[in-house]
Amino acid sequence: MNIPNAKIRILNTAVGIFAEKSFEGSRIDEIAREANVPKSLIYYHFKSKDDILQVLVDNFIKEYLDLIEDTTQESHQEKAEELPLRMKNRYHEFGQRNADLVRVILIDSLKKSKEKPVLFQIVEAMTAKEAAHKNAREINIQERRIAEFFTSFMPNYAYVCFAESWVNYFEMDRKEFDRLYLKVYEETHGAYHKNHE
Repeated sequence: MNIPNAKIRILNTAVGIFAEKSFEGSRIDEIAREANVPKSLIYYHFKSKDDILQVLVDNFIKEYLDLIEDTTQESHQEKAEELPLRMKNRYHEFGQRNADLVRVILIDSLKKSKEKPVLFQIVEAMTAKEAAHKNAREINIQERRIAEFFTSFMPNYAYVCFAESWVNYFEMDRKEFDRLYLKVYEETHGAYHKNHE
């Protein structure tokens, strides 16, 4: 049976179900039903539910690395100067488009049993790409990982996951919320880059 774009439909459906019911709480049967494909077609494309999640994560990391490609050779000062524009024009759209997967990644990464949380894989891939473009002596890789994880990744993933509920709960205008978040992000993560030139 050849169903056009079945693999993409399966992935899109799976991420929605994983975000709604959790990865552990979802089943292949549900994905097949929601994607309107036979269960056998899912197993034709993927070995297991874990394989589906791994493909989603791999695609996310690849797209993220492509997104930051032109920033890997920039100095800290250049990163700080371009940060507000990049957040508005690139990272915001990427985050919104991947909001459900970000929720799944966060939940999966919070499990105490995880030896290598997905979030760590993302920060590791990002800093490895940056290090490949620079002289290894120019950067302290451990410091970069910590800075990116705690002043960029975590706040941005929380922003993606909680923006809508935040503006509803605190009765804020969404544009004002976005503006204030960007201001605070620039004052924290942007300050890291400004102070490391």
